[in-house]
Amino acid sequence: MNHMDSVIAIDGPAGSGKSTVAREIAKILGIHYLDSGAFYRTLTLAVFKYYKASGSEQVFADWVAEKQNILPLDQWLIRLDFGHGDENKLFLNSEDVTNQIRTPEITEKIKYIADKQIFRDFVNERIRVLARDNKLVMDGRDIGTEVFPNSRNKFFLTASPEVRAKRRMDELISKKIPADWEEVYSEMVKRDDSDRNRKIAPLLAAKDAILIDTDSLSIKLVIETILSRILESKS
Repeated sequence: MNHMDSVIAIDGPAGSGKSTVAREIAKILGIHYLDSGAFYRTLTLAVFKYYKASGSEQVFADWVAEKQNILPLDQWLIRLDFGHGDENKLFLNSEDVTNQIRTPEITEKIKYIADKQIFRDFVNERIRVLARDNKLVMDGRDIGTEVFPNSRNKFFLTASPEVRAKRRMDELISKKIPADWEEVYSEMVKRDDSDRNRKIAPLLAAKDAILIDTDSLSIKLVIETILSRILESKS
């Protein structure tokens, strides 16, 4: 299958709405949704489970930097199963780790996996294999620039840090998770800086991506805009 037509790439910073939009687009078009971050989370969990590389962020970062070239990546059987409601199932060596990869500990340390080229190559290869046989809507930070630069349909969602932080607050509150505005906002700005300035696959809009500022747009309007553009690209 030609990646130019098989992949809809939706990139953007945290809180821009890309995951919600990507899921809905996939539902409407009747194709699969794929969250690339889930693979990096699974790799992070693998390091925890098999090498007990826990401890502080710095301890974890140092351990990964030292061991990255000797980790048996091809021996970790990471499998994604499509079609389980709104969320795919992730398996690590036959164990369903879908919920384990969403814990705060994994979220805190995933960046030390995602900023290493060896892990990005590993994940990108598996994503491209999935795209050979499936039509996908994917969200991430480098889908349109690094993973599928030849995709015909590339979108980049953005919004101000204040708006994105409010969305994250609302999400946490809805899940009954205690949240402090200053902390959430500070983490959002810190994440933006890290994503945009990392040396490998930084957060960046592809030159031919369609930019959509979601500050004052509802999810419905964003989805309608994207669907309209996709239809135009087919004509």
